[in-house]
Amino acid sequence: MKLTTMGNKKEIVATRIETTLRKLKEKDFTMFFYVVDSKNKPNNSMEYIYTMALTLKNKGYNVKMCYQLENEYDKKEYEKLMSEKSPIDENRVFVGVGKWLGKEYADIPHLNVAKDEWVIAPQDFLFIPEALSSLMLQTYKRKIPCKRVVILQNFEYVTDYIPVNAHWATFGITDAISISDQQSKFVKSVFPYVKTMVLPPCVPDIFRMPVNEKKMVVNIITKNADDINRIIKPFYWRYPLLRFVTFRAISDESRADFAERLKESAITVWVDERTNIGLAAVEAIRCGNIVIGKIPDNIPEWMGDDTHIYDNGIWFAKMSQIPDILSSVITSWMKDDVPVELTDAMEVTSKMYRQEDWNTNIEKVFDELVNDRIKEIEPMLESVKNNAKKDEE
Repeated sequence: MKLTTMGNKKEIVATRIETTLRKLKEKDFTMFFYVVDSKNKPNNSMEYIYTMALTLKNKGYNVKMCYQLENEYDKKEYEKLMSEKSPIDENRVFVGVGKWLGKEYADIPHLNVAKDEWVIAPQDFLFIPEALSSLMLQTYKRKIPCKRVVILQNFEYVTDYIPVNAHWATFGITDAISISDQQSKFVKSVFPYVKTMVLPPCVPDIFRMPVNEKKMVVNIITKNADDINRIIKPFYWRYPLLRFVTFRAISDESRADFAERLKESAITVWVDERTNIGLAAVEAIRCGNIVIGKIPDNIPEWMGDDTHIYDNGIWFAKMSQIPDILSSVITSWMKDDVPVELTDAMEVTSKMYRQEDWNTNIEKVFDELVNDRIKEIEPMLESVKNNAKKDEE
């Protein structure tokens, strides 16, 4: 008995699903990572996403970075303006990450979804930062056929940008890659239906103990420029005999330059009260810096928990404590009398977030993601085939 027209349609659908499954199994798909333009300024969130994308690209996956810029200059326009030395509207240029993160990251293929043709298939994956709830809604309304996955780095962005009457299921999202167990627990406490896969970040191998002897330089790492004077001036006023100590605020440095600053210095003051993981402090520890840090609102896993803070740094609650703590740490360092408990704990922390662990973990996470997608689609194929058989009878 021949299939009816409806049966033919079901055969076509079955063939399409089979093609999707075959491409998933053969890893013949594209992973789209949605990013915002960092304008060549260091951005921890974008670094995590770009590192993920580059690692997957190097493992043979087809990867594209997506952004949205409505009135971006085309190549000819931009080159003409450059050759004529005419003013360039920076708001019409996607600058990217080349200068601070590196050329290999900038060379990952980029796609402007506002202007370029965006071909996306059911076997593809789209990764959306947790702050971009508008993109979650937009892709849901347009019925984008691929699997959409949230990249969860900071739960506070979820509370900042999603309306109280909405949640991820509203946007058809049930999967997330989380930067830590802590962030995973936060999101599952409000969205229990979400499946989270934890992928801790990595500290690049450029952050390591230096060969040369360190200098008595104190780095300041903070997102608030006002903190710099709040740290330096009271210290000099209270301890005038220590005016020989050099302070250096580090910001907007390339990753390579940032690593060099940490390697040549002895101490880093770190203030980031709303951090999600605080990798800058770990990078400083990896480079042999004694870290003096303000306890953040959400204590990162490498630092301890709500009941116990590790001895891998000197932690304080109030900015007014910094001068006395700095004086004590500087004196101990100059006398070569740094407590063994501190150096031992720093050594343990230095072994966290290693490149080799990242490479292993990312393979597990993305294998699981692809396998879950296959398991999600296989029942659809069975359903279509069964219905087609019923039509034949």
